[in-house]
Amino acid sequence: MDWERMPRPDGVREVTNTGSGFEVSVTTDVDDEGFLARECPSCEAPFKMLEHEYALLPEEIALTCPYCGHCEHHAEFLTPGQRERVLAAAAALAQQMVHREMNRMLRKTFGPSRRPRRSRGSFISLDVSYKPGRPPRLVALPEAFGDKTRSTVECSSCGNHHAVYSISAFCPVCGPRPAADKVLEEIGAARLALALEDRFTDEDERENLRAAGVFERFAVDALGSVVSLFEITARAAFAKRAADHATLTKGKGNVFQRLDDTAALFSEHAGLDLVDLAGEERWLRMKQSFARRHVHVHNGGVVDEKFLAQSPGLGLKPGQRIVIRRAEAQTALDDLEAIVRAFA
Repeated sequence: MDWERMPRPDGVREVTNTGSGFEVSVTTDVDDEGFLARECPSCEAPFKMLEHEYALLPEEIALTCPYCGHCEHHAEFLTPGQRERVLAAAAALAQQMVHREMNRMLRKTFGPSRRPRRSRGSFISLDVSYKPGRPPRLVALPEAFGDKTRSTVECSSCGNHHAVYSISAFCPVCGPRPAADKVLEEIGAARLALALEDRFTDEDERENLRAAGVFERFAVDALGSVVSLFEITARAAFAKRAADHATLTKGKGNVFQRLDDTAALFSEHAGLDLVDLAGEERWLRMKQSFARRHVHVHNGGVVDEKFLAQSPGLGLKPGQRIVIRRAEAQTALDDLEAIVRAFA
């Protein structure tokens, strides 16, 4: 089949014959910022990649979902819109192919001119003529730009860029991202959550949410994030500095959620003084933030004798509840960021 002179929709680049049909190459829509859409075949979440960087990747490269980490050949990451676009291109070409083949067959059978046919032994004659019809009308291929680009990430390992719609734990090109990069992004997300109350222009709506405890919930969650994100950072830093890190932490439970135990591990096996790294004042604030988070997680925020012994000077009595304010959560996030950057 000669495809060169056959009408084709805009966006169809190359058509080649195969043993069972044909293959078609279709351009992929790129948004105004140069990103092309992708979708994970496992979790079905959308993301984007810079088109000019994507074009330089090896033909057989496997991509990694930035959210769930699923890894598969890059061709499997087409979006539903892109699949529809490819199928529409194939259907349009198939119509053109059928039209051309029908013309060829009829022209071969009847010829280009009028040819009278007469039945033998009768007075009946039949005139048959053939006039080529017009090719089917080409229809524009559906667009597949994907959702608007919201947040872009530059991988600190390979330098490629991708756009995401949630926290990105993996780079689509090189896989798991450095722990510090992920933690710093989650700190930023926690700050945005704390600042949501500033976005309400309706005072009644804002104060109703405050009265319902929504904003305090954000502050408590931010404090919880400080502990979990410190654990991620410390675990990665210890694994990098101590060759036998798995053996050293085996059987110690959530050792990186206990600041004094974490400091002892680093001091003894990694040659690093965490108190000096963070600064004594910041380290003490972090210990208080950890203690408050633990009380909220394990006792609904209600203090007991053990907590008061570890955190004197708060003016609380057993049975009282710790209230977490936005300013305290913001300070804890700032302290965490400083420590993460010091580790790096």
